[in-house]
Amino acid sequence: MMGKRPIHIYNVHLGTSRAERTKQAVQLIHILEDRKVHGPKIVMGDFNEWHRGPASKLLSERLDSLDLAPFLQWRRTYPGVFPVFHLDRIYYKGSVEIIKVEVPRKWLCLVASDHVPMVAEVHIWTQGKPQ
Repeated sequence: MMGKRPIHIYNVHLGTSRAERTKQAVQLIHILEDRKVHGPKIVMGDFNEWHRGPASKLLSERLDSLDLAPFLQWRRTYPGVFPVFHLDRIYYKGSVEIIKVEVPRKWLCLVASDHVPMVAEVHIWTQGKPQ
């Protein structure tokens, strides 16, 4: 919580089957669009699909998605030791600005998990995000 204003951060790991990911994305959208869940929202994690998969399409229709190209030379995050796929993403809604994103390539980061971590620095605007 920022002052008295909530910030909702969701770390997700969607399933490996297309049907499972779609169902999970629909459930996530219901949570995000609940009237009781107000304030800035950040959804990040392992989406287990390419950008144009059904779950990513559903989320992109309702949330802003981060284009990693301006931030990163290497966007691939899976598998950890030799990343060849881009499965991890950041979506957001509300007064959120992504300042910086890193995908650390230190040895420990490459072997500690089956995904390379994605680290983001964000700014939450208290008076609304400038255009």
